[in-house]
Amino acid sequence: MSRSTITLYGLNVGGRNNNVAYGPGSESLTDRSRRGAEHFDAAYYKRYYHAADTAVVTPAMQRAEVAFVIAFCSHIGLEIKRFTDAGAGTGWWAKEFARRQPGCRHVETLDASEAACRIYGHRRVELQKLDGAQSDLVVCRDVLRYLGDTDAEKAIRRLARKCRGVLYVHVITKEDEIDEDASDMTGFFRSTAWYRRRLSAAGFRDCGMGLFVSGKLKSFAPFAIEAR
Repeated sequence: MSRSTITLYGLNVGGRNNNVAYGPGSESLTDRSRRGAEHFDAAYYKRYYHAADTAVVTPAMQRAEVAFVIAFCSHIGLEIKRFTDAGAGTGWWAKEFARRQPGCRHVETLDASEAACRIYGHRRVELQKLDGAQSDLVVCRDVLRYLGDTDAEKAIRRLARKCRGVLYVHVITKEDEIDEDASDMTGFFRSTAWYRRRLSAAGFRDCGMGLFVSGKLKSFAPFAIEAR
């Protein structure tokens, strides 16, 4: 199994304009898109993931999140034969997944950051250019908000191609409240509705808590209240 996973956590605060990138110098959307993965260097991962006093997610939170997503897949009868972490960061998601699902023979981790790929061993690819064999479970954790609107839309379409089962999306929106001092405040803070409309158009059913089921999974037949 290849080394893997990148999670671009940057957290946000409510009330942001979805056409403005916030952060040092309040760069324009075009400028932020151009800088892209350069933002995610070794210092970024150290601050937000490795340093105990500044990390945005604890080991206990990591274990709970992965267990929750796996439990959902089990609940709907999805056998995870192939797993992809699209935007894997430090690789914690894939490592915890592999620990809990040793029978999954194909674990793939991808990232656009040169530093993440060099340090953690991912294959380097931008989310809007995601390719390769389809996976039963695809994780895209806090990546989409770092892309401008056009690239984010392309990325969602690519995620739809990649996923044949469940897509788990974690993204901070302008409706969320967050600790600005403790969080990475760069990125584009869109509305929740912006993402839901595009994920629905791409063929996903929203099951809540960031879980989206692909229309390709024909065995998925929930009660009306369970999915939309």
